[in-house]
Amino acid sequence: MAGAILITGASRGIGHALSIAFAKAGWTVFASSRKPQAPLLWNVAREFPNLRPLVLDVLDDSSVGEAAAAVAKETDSLDVLVNNAAVFPGEGDERLEDLDLAWFGEAVETNVTGVARVTRAALPLLRKGNRPRIVNISSGAGSISDKEDFSYYPYSVSKAALNMLTRAMAAEFRTDGITVTALSPGWVQTEMGGPNAPLTAEQSARSLYSTIDRLTPEDSGRFLNRDGRGGDYAW
Repeated sequence: MAGAILITGASRGIGHALSIAFAKAGWTVFASSRKPQAPLLWNVAREFPNLRPLVLDVLDDSSVGEAAAAVAKETDSLDVLVNNAAVFPGEGDERLEDLDLAWFGEAVETNVTGVARVTRAALPLLRKGNRPRIVNISSGAGSISDKEDFSYYPYSVSKAALNMLTRAMAAEFRTDGITVTALSPGWVQTEMGGPNAPLTAEQSARSLYSTIDRLTPEDSGRFLNRDGRGGDYAW
């Protein structure tokens, strides 16, 4: 059953493809972008009147508050929040001695604190939603158990922290009936994933859409792949 969904980082890549997938399925999609000018988003909005472009900068309290207020003017509830906006500082192959240490702060501020900021603002609407779900787009790079190399220092650290945030929120919001799940989209051909990735954004989004649509409270606090399968990624 279609409902209302807010997706961050929807101006390109996985967030953009996921917004289209939900719009095609008849959902009311609040597709957010950090910048007011997001041509891809506005072009899609002309095709799908149920897709509403929204300005939302996950780093800015005022921007997040204004976006939440704009959503509340159009709907009494949210059924799904997808925290997709993320950054990947550096090239990924830097050794510790060569890293710009500021990259750790950049990655955590967007990929972790930004998620907490948006989730907190969306909670009043989520608590009124139908089978409310919070989906944090994570990565296999955030698995501590599977870490055997030094690649992606800041990004990996931030995604590991996001996984912990997911577990904590799942524990807190269980009594509210809100399912909180970490999903990995796989290795995807995006600006972040690069051209050699085996999946297109559209392929990943199709799988993510099906998984998000069928999430249940039993999935809360889990780390799943894009097809909803557990066990592929260790915490």
